[in-house]
Amino acid sequence: MRRVDHISDLHFNRIDPAAAEALVSALNDDPADLIAVSGDLTMRARNREYRAAASFLARLKAPVLVVPGNHDITAFYPWERFLDPFGRWHRHINPETEPLWQDEELAVVGLNTVIRADWNLSWEGGRVPRHGLRNLLERLEALPRNLFRIVVAHHPFLAPEERPDTPTAHHAAPALEQLAKAGVRLILSGHLHRDYVRLHRGAPGERTGLLRRPTQDLLVVQAGSAISTRLRGDPNAYNRIIIEKNAARIEPRRWNGHAWVAAPAPAWPKERLTDIAAQEAAAEARS
Repeated sequence: MRRVDHISDLHFNRIDPAAAEALVSALNDDPADLIAVSGDLTMRARNREYRAAASFLARLKAPVLVVPGNHDITAFYPWERFLDPFGRWHRHINPETEPLWQDEELAVVGLNTVIRADWNLSWEGGRVPRHGLRNLLERLEALPRNLFRIVVAHHPFLAPEERPDTPTAHHAAPALEQLAKAGVRLILSGHLHRDYVRLHRGAPGERTGLLRRPTQDLLVVQAGSAISTRLRGDPNAYNRIIIEKNAARIEPRRWNGHAWVAAPAPAWPKERLTDIAAQEAAAEARS
C-alpha cells in the first residue's frame, strides 16, 4: 500500500495562515509516502513568495514532488518570462520542473504544462507540449512494468462534468490517450481551485488475435486550493490518495475554518472501462 497527499494552489502572499499551519500539522501527524504538489506555489513569482513556499515545503516530513503552475513565472518582467521563466523556481524550489519519484511499488512523474505566452493573450492557460509529452512517454517506458504510475501537472486534463466548457490544457485529449496506453493510472492537477475526479475512458488497447485488450482506467484527480484565500466557491481542500492492490481510493480533506476534516469521497463511474474484448467476442459469435 502507498499513500500520496495531493496539494495544490498554495499561492503564498495570499494564504490563510491558520489553514497553512494546520495543514503542516495534518500532513506531518500521519506522513504519506509522498506529497505531490501540483503547482502555483506563489501568487506572483516574487522571490519573497518563493522563500515562503520553500520554507513551508521544508517543514514537511514526507518527500515532496512539486511542479510549477502558471503563477510561478513572473508577469512583471517580460525579458525574464521569455528568456528565463523558471529561473526563480530553480533557485528556490528545485533544479527540475518535471521531477521523478519512485520506489518498488509507485512511480510519480511531473509534467510542466506552463506556457510563457499565447497568441490569444490568455497566458494563464496551459499546454501539454509535444516535446514534454514525448519525454514523459520515454521516461514511463523506461520504468519497471509493475509500478503504479501517476503523472502530476498543474493544468486540468478534463473539465468538471457540470461545467464541460471549462478550459483544460491544450492538447490534453490526445495526451490522455497516449498516457492511458502508457499505463498511467492517475493524473493529479489543480489550477481551478476545485476538487473533483473524472474517469477517462481510453480507446481500445492493442489487438491480440481477434480481440483487443481494454486500456486500463485513468483517473483525473483535481485538488482544490490548499491554503489560498483565492477561493472560487469551494473551501480549501487537499486529497489523500490510497493505492492498494493496483487501485486508487481518493479521500478528500477540507478546511472547516478550524481543522482539516474528512470530506465525502468524490463520485465517479465505479465500473471499469468497457470490456471491449468481451464485446468483440460477442459480435464475432453473432456474425
